[in-house]
Amino acid sequence: MNSEQILLDFGLIVVAGLLSQPIAKLLRVPPMIVLVVMGALIGPTVLGLAYDPLRGLGAQLIFTLGVSMILFHGGSGISLRVISRTAFGLGMLVLPGVVLTALIVALTVVPVFGLSFPIALMIGAVLASTDPAILIPLFRRINLRPKVSHTVISESGFNDPVGTVLTLTVAAAVESGQFTVAVPIWEFAKSLTLGAVIGVVAGVALSYLVSSRRAGIWRESPAAIILAAVALMYYSAEHLGGSGYLAAFVMGLIVGNMQELGLGQHGKDADLLENFIGQVAEIATLLVFVTLGINLPVEALTHYFFGGLIVMAVFIFIARPLTVLICLLPDRRGRWTRNEIIFLAWCRETGVIPAAVASLLLARGIEGAEIAVSMVALAICVTLLLQATTAGFVARRLGLIEDKEPESAG
Repeated sequence: MNSEQILLDFGLIVVAGLLSQPIAKLLRVPPMIVLVVMGALIGPTVLGLAYDPLRGLGAQLIFTLGVSMILFHGGSGISLRVISRTAFGLGMLVLPGVVLTALIVALTVVPVFGLSFPIALMIGAVLASTDPAILIPLFRRINLRPKVSHTVISESGFNDPVGTVLTLTVAAAVESGQFTVAVPIWEFAKSLTLGAVIGVVAGVALSYLVSSRRAGIWRESPAAIILAAVALMYYSAEHLGGSGYLAAFVMGLIVGNMQELGLGQHGKDADLLENFIGQVAEIATLLVFVTLGINLPVEALTHYFFGGLIVMAVFIFIARPLTVLICLLPDRRGRWTRNEIIFLAWCRETGVIPAAVASLLLARGIEGAEIAVSMVALAICVTLLLQATTAGFVARRLGLIEDKEPESAG
C-alpha cells in the first residue's frame, strides 16, 4: 500500500468518524457502534471506498499509537486510592480470570466446531481479555461509580497483555505440534514486568516535565511531549520484550496521580493537560473503531455464525459471570456488593487488542485462525449491541450511577 492510498484511507476514516458522532446522538446509541458500522460501510465489503488491512502500515499505526493513547487516557483517569482498595480482586481478574475465561470458552469451542483442545484454547485466549477502548468513553458518559469504573477499566488495561501473551504462547505450541499445559512462565512474567517498569519510569519522567516544579519545562504545552513519550515508550517496551500497551496504561496511571507523587500542577496547566489527553483519546477512538469496521470479516462471520452464537452465549452468560464470582468473592477488603458484582459480570466488551491478535494469527497461517478472527468479530458486534447499549440502563437499575461529576485522579 503506497503513501497516497494510506492518506486517502486516513481521510475517509476521519470523515466517517466525524459523521458517526451526530448519527450516534440522533439514534441515542454508543458512538462505537456507529463507528464500526460506518467502517463496514466504507470498507471493501460494501462500498469499497477504503481498504486498510489490519496488517497494513496504516492500521498498525492506528492500533499502536491510537490504542496506546486510549490506554494512557484511561490510566490517567484512574485513582490509585480507589483501586488500592480492590487490588486483590483486580489482580484475580487480570491473571487467573483471563485463564479461566479462556478455558471455559475452549471447552465450548471443542464440541461446537470439532477442534482439538489446543486450538480451542487459543481461540478462548484471544477472546479472554476485555477492551478499554470501548469501556473508557462509555463509563465517562454514564458517570458510573468510581469504584466500579476504575476497577473495570484497570482490569481492561492490565489484562490485554495477559491475554496476548497467553494467546501467542498457545499459538506457538499449536504451530509446533507439541502442546503442553505448562506455560513458559519466564516469557509471561517478562512481558508484564518490563511493561510495568517502563511505564512507571516513563510516567515519573513525564510527570516531572509537565509538573509545576522547575523541571516542568513543558507544563504549558504538554501536547508534543505526551505524544513523543507515548510513542517512544511503546517502542522501547516492545523492543525489550515488554508489553507496550501495559506500559502506556501504567504511564497514564502515574501521570493521572501526580498529586500522590508530590508533583502538583497549577489549575490552568492541569486543565490543559486533561483537555489535550481527552481530545487525543477521542480522535484515537474514532480511528480505531472505524478501522475495525473496515476489517470486519463478513464472509467468515456468515460461515461460522450459528456456532458462534452458541460460543457467545457461553462467553457472555457463563464464562464472564463465573469468572467474576470466583475472582471477587474472596476479595474481603474490596467489600463488593451484590449489585457491583452483577454489573461487573454483565460488563465485558471485546475490541481492538483481540482483533489485532486474531489478525496476527491469521497472517501466520495458524490452524483455527479463521475461526478465531470470526469469533472476535462476532464478539465485537454482540458486546457492542447487547452490552454497551444496555450498560447505562443496567447501572441505573443497580444504583451505580453517581449524581456528581466523576472522581478526578489528579
